[in-house]
Amino acid sequence: MNIWVVLYRTGWIAITVLVIVLIVSIFVPQIQHYQELRRKEAVLQEEIRLEEEMLRHLKEQQERLRTDPRFVEKVAREEFGYIRPGETVFKFVDDGKSTNGKSR
Repeated sequence: MNIWVVLYRTGWIAITVLVIVLIVSIFVPQIQHYQELRRKEAVLQEEIRLEEEMLRHLKEQQERLRTDPRFVEKVAREEFGYIRPGETVFKFVDDGKSTNGKSR
């Protein structure tokens, strides 16, 4: 073979390899960035789903507060500690000890 043919082929191989390396170096980071964005999107979609569920729950609770007097009383007693006039409330404090004197 002639030296020029070898150099010609080697040159084309080198150019082809350089083009492939260039293409890979450009697109691999873009693909990785795209995949990271897809992961973030999935996390955000889950957060949206949870927030929508919480909103639905709060709307249901709001509607019950408007329409159900027993629910209003339950919330007032449990969350705010309200009592009716004349009632006596007993609160029991758990000190972390069992009845036989040993810690749990």
